[in-house]
Formats: sequence, C-alpha cells, structure tokens
Amino acid sequence: MKGGFIEKRFLGLGWKSRVMLKRSTYSISINKLVVDGNCLEKGQELYCYLAEDKDKRPIVIVYLDGKKRKI
Repeated sequence: MKGGFIEKRFLGLGWKSRVMLKRSTYSISINKLVVDGNCLEKGQELYCYLAEDKDKRPIVIVYLDGKKRKI
C-alpha cells in the first residue's frame, strides 16, 4: 500500500453485479470469464476485504487465488 491506499491496475474486464439475498446470506456474482480465467470452482473460498479508494468510495477487494492478503 502506498499512502494508505491499495495500488491497483485495471485489467480491462468489468461487470455489473446485483446484491442477492437467499435466506440470511447476501451475495454478489462474479463474471464467468473471471471464474474460468482464474480456474475457480464452486465452493472455493475467496478472501474479501472492505476498503476505500482515494476518493473515499467504498470498495470490496477479492483475492481470487484463495490466499489471505499480505500486510
């Protein structure tokens, strides 16, 4: 992190997700191209973190390799 913000590089793929509710669990979808391109499988655990961008907008960071973030 530099200056308290995570440095990021966009890779040219974006999508719109809807917040869904099933019983008491909320979820969002991941684009199939992202799932296939990163060899993700149903039931795989991903680590997600709540953060802010430089404009103080809330963002969710999801690590697709199944590893916790490094501090």
